[in-house]
Amino acid sequence: MKHLPKSILAAVVCISSTVLLAGPVAATPAPRSIPSPAFGQPTNLVTGGLGSVWNPNRDPSGTNNWSCHPSAAHPNPVVLVHGTFGNAYDSWSGLGPVLRSYGYCVFAVNYGGSSWSVFKATGDIPTSAAEIGRFADKVRAATGASKVDFVGHSQGGSVSRYYANLIGGAGKVGKVVGLAPSNHATTASGLITLGRFLGIIDPIFALTNWIGLPSLQQQTTPTSPFYKSLNGNGETRAGISYTNIATRYDEVVTPYTQAFITAGPGATVRNITLQDVCSNDYTDHLGIVYDTNVYQVVLNALDPADQRPVACRTSLPLFGT
Repeated sequence: MKHLPKSILAAVVCISSTVLLAGPVAATPAPRSIPSPAFGQPTNLVTGGLGSVWNPNRDPSGTNNWSCHPSAAHPNPVVLVHGTFGNAYDSWSGLGPVLRSYGYCVFAVNYGGSSWSVFKATGDIPTSAAEIGRFADKVRAATGASKVDFVGHSQGGSVSRYYANLIGGAGKVGKVVGLAPSNHATTASGLITLGRFLGIIDPIFALTNWIGLPSLQQQTTPTSPFYKSLNGNGETRAGISYTNIATRYDEVVTPYTQAFITAGPGATVRNITLQDVCSNDYTDHLGIVYDTNVYQVVLNALDPADQRPVACRTSLPLFGT
């Protein structure tokens, strides 16, 4: 280098010194791999529903191991909460095993319906929230954990938030993750609005309430006592982290932004539109629970200290990826 001009030599020395001081460049974290479903396991809500016909209280694979003890890395057990007309097996046979493979203690609750019915979460939502709270207490007692994290689909997201915010969940819940959650009243792709215009929606709801399906009216009426209680005194509570994952192709919770909430004092909220993460994701309200892109977002939400990019796979309505 003795023949190089002094200015170039100085620049080389400066750059070399900077590299040595900076040390090795940190590698970009890799996306999480999502294990394929085991042979014979449901891969969408249709096969999940068929698989639960003869046993509506069937546990999804990887869930409800009451001898599971949380690890230091994942101290909060995860409680999976299905949506209206769903059940634990048809909704969580995809995500349940994935969370278990990543070291979580995973539990899935059936609620809001008769034990013999395949179609649950149809009862009064505040009553269901109390039922979920009792299940969460059972999980905490069995695992020795002080808090649980909820992952809920559709009504499962809003009923989990109802428990966390209003009826005893304070201090017992760390995170509430909603997949297309019905956090505000839905128009059901305009059908509710049309029904009210035609004057037929109230008779329909009178019938559904009479046959024991009050959660339908509660989720489609902005002025319902349920939503007044849930959102009327702030949508969050201090100390709880909320993540809401919505899809632009939702045909049930509409507009899809009805899934989103606003953070109050001491709480954190992430409202995520799935297509902003993966533009090739076309999943809808039903397919979101079998979407591997969503699983990666859920894992990020549950473990803020280990954030990974999402490996985006094309996802289809109903069938997911």
